[in-house]
Amino acid sequence: MERIVIAGGSGLIGSGLANHLRNAGHEVWILTRKASDLDRFFLNWNPETKTIDQRAIEKTTALINLCGAELAAKRWTNSRIKELYSSRVDTTQFLFESFKSSADLKQYVSASGAVAYGFDHPKKTYKEEDAFGNDIISDITRKWEKAADQFSEVCTVSKVRIAVVLSESGGALQKLANPIKKGFGAVLSSGEQAIPWIYSEDLYRVFQLILTNKLEGSYHASAGNTTNKELTNIIAKTLKKRLLPAVPKFMVRLLFGKMAMMLLYGNKVSNEKIRSEGFSFLHGNLNSTIQRIFGK
Repeated sequence: MERIVIAGGSGLIGSGLANHLRNAGHEVWILTRKASDLDRFFLNWNPETKTIDQRAIEKTTALINLCGAELAAKRWTNSRIKELYSSRVDTTQFLFESFKSSADLKQYVSASGAVAYGFDHPKKTYKEEDAFGNDIISDITRKWEKAADQFSEVCTVSKVRIAVVLSESGGALQKLANPIKKGFGAVLSSGEQAIPWIYSEDLYRVFQLILTNKLEGSYHASAGNTTNKELTNIIAKTLKKRLLPAVPKFMVRLLFGKMAMMLLYGNKVSNEKIRSEGFSFLHGNLNSTIQRIFGK
């Protein structure tokens, strides 16, 4: 049994992962800014004020960092872009400063991004050893992982490059589905932009495998690759809704500004590396996964 602390554990991925790891027999604590003495398995911290409950550090054998402001939550103003960096890089730096003298920590597992290789080669399927791109998302990921690598002075470092997470509980899929449910859904631009994806349960299992086997380095958490057009059409078919004509590229840029790059471009990624470690996806078919989520 591991004593695991999750930073950023109160969100969609963190709460589900915590429950999954507890069911596997681990002791799991979550760092939050709003813990009270009545909250079981929650501990206070605040990266901005550089404060953390020392109980989060004592006897902790595995630290998982899921911190990071949601990329698609707000328009990308200059202050928002700064927040996207800070919530990942500065938070990781604070965790390292807090844990660098730990005698118990055996593994640091950092969330990271699967769409980080640039958009120059849309047909290529990227592997973990491929170079990052030069766009904002790639640069955020590069600096995020560089900060995570500091933990190699203390323990094993693992980086989970997460694809778009499909879940019943929220996240990107629900945001894509909401306008479709209301009759306003549409493919964006050509719809050919790649989207690597993973069902939430399989994502938790990837983290579990990495923790159990003490895997080191970067791993894609992606069950497969789809496109904006394919995913949008599958959701619409499952919900029995019609789609509007495709939204032109200029309109997406007008509506979303700098953030439009997330919607207009993507990259495909390979999952061969995590499979080579013995992982098998329970939900590797996109149609059945969407049916599982929306077909009830």
